[in-house]
Amino acid sequence: MQTEVAIVGGGPAGLMLAIELGCRDIPCVLLEEDADPPAFPKANATSARTMEHYRRRGFSDEIRALGLPPDYPQDVVYCTQLAEHELARFRIPSRGEAARRSEAGGHAPDNAGDYGSDAWPTPELPHRVQQMLIEPVLRRRAAAYPSVRLCLGQRAVAVEQDEQGVTATVEPEGGGQAWQLQARYLVGCDGPRSLVRKSLGVGYSGQGSEQRDFFGGQMLSIYFRSRRLYDAIGKQPAWQYWAVNARQRGLLIAVDGIETFLLAVQLAPGQAPGDIDPVATAHAVVGREFDFELIDRLPWVAGYTLVADRMAGGRVFLAGDAAHLFTPTGGMGYNTSIDDVVNLGWKLAAVIQGAAPPALLDSYERERRPMALRNTAFARSMADSIGNLRAGADIEEESEAGVRARAELGRRLAAHVASEFNIPGLQLGVRYLDSPIVAVEPGPAPQDDPNRYVPLALPGSRAPHAVVRGKVLFDLFGRDFTLLAFGVLPAAEREAWHAVADEYGLGLEVLELDDDAARALYGAERVLIRPDHHIAWRGRAGADARSTLARATGRGRMG
Repeated sequence: MQTEVAIVGGGPAGLMLAIELGCRDIPCVLLEEDADPPAFPKANATSARTMEHYRRRGFSDEIRALGLPPDYPQDVVYCTQLAEHELARFRIPSRGEAARRSEAGGHAPDNAGDYGSDAWPTPELPHRVQQMLIEPVLRRRAAAYPSVRLCLGQRAVAVEQDEQGVTATVEPEGGGQAWQLQARYLVGCDGPRSLVRKSLGVGYSGQGSEQRDFFGGQMLSIYFRSRRLYDAIGKQPAWQYWAVNARQRGLLIAVDGIETFLLAVQLAPGQAPGDIDPVATAHAVVGREFDFELIDRLPWVAGYTLVADRMAGGRVFLAGDAAHLFTPTGGMGYNTSIDDVVNLGWKLAAVIQGAAPPALLDSYERERRPMALRNTAFARSMADSIGNLRAGADIEEESEAGVRARAELGRRLAAHVASEFNIPGLQLGVRYLDSPIVAVEPGPAPQDDPNRYVPLALPGSRAPHAVVRGKVLFDLFGRDFTLLAFGVLPAAEREAWHAVADEYGLGLEVLELDDDAARALYGAERVLIRPDHHIAWRGRAGADARSTLARATGRGRMG
């Protein structure tokens, strides 16, 4: 079989890459060894930036409709035991409240919880839903494009490349005749044990399996069903419940808000998953007995902060867990993966369509590897913050000393939870300031604060959110490049931009805006927006279209 792009791995990263290529009519074949979507809960937090990417492709509302019931609080709560003393709670809007806010352009007067009303300038707040529910949507969306072929139940067993292309040897998962897939480019989205990464001879660097009291070393996830757990807990519902005590720590996640839950516990040194009694462990975390039906359990390892030494080699690229491996604190592993493939997808399409030279692809690693280092460092800091937190036995005492101990621990947990979950800067503040395809502006780089986002239209930044003409500005952008023109756009200037775009074979939407607030926000008369909604350049009316588009597409000097 022959195609333009081979994608190895059909998790969220591989599927989103297929969607980004499919919407641009780029032939691609996705190889995924599992014929069915996952049936065990894994990633459960979709960032605001990922929701914006789903909005770009027209299905954020479909994702938002999944998960917990519409009015179920998406709170994070910390307790001694889940049925005992509540220590701290971070209030997060329900998906219904977030959806109403999105429909109103991101400025609805709905309850913002502890996020704060103005901290998240985006039409898409973060969303809580399991990856096992998201993947069927992504599969269906990818398969709807005629240029996309999903080869499910097919496993790549070897990858080789030369100057002309890449060849993957493929075997049916259930047995059968091996076959070969030839492509101009190949992208490894095949997880932490990536065959593709190994084929490049690329290793991970960073910290591996750090030991902590919690979220460090061997973990066990227990997926179960209970109709009476909420009654046993006896508190306002939450999305995440943390048991923090000196005897049995645990993290409980509500999967459907009705009867299915995921419990994560740390294994003691020398303890095997089979040594754990799931019923007794769940009762110890909650502090009450309740009905319990085991669905499945899965051991895993926490404590990784790893980034591939390279994210590309020749015609082969790495994305997702193949390129970076996280401890799940902060929920940025899957979301960093989506950002990877959105960045890579438009660049592959432009090169394959002849709208950009192959040098454009060199910018992928330059832009995304620093973000992987940034995001894994944040996840590690949050794992240290909660994983090394010690709780004394006195927090469970019914005494004045116990009251004081719980109050002090509650203050520490309140500070931690705000640091881990109120992170608009981390999610919306992605900036490619050292990119060879982004215009350079003088002055110091803005502060990168995970917990604070200041909208900036500095080249390399995500385009700031605005509402113009009663519509979300993002929704007015074209599929590929967009030129924002504030003020009068002379016909000759418009023709100059279109002439260069046509010569290069680029899609370019020219969007004229007469909006003083948006113009002040973007800080220039003209702004060039990339297909991934990052800013390539901003400047004055009458600027040279050729040099600007040449740099944005890799035709300039890639220093």
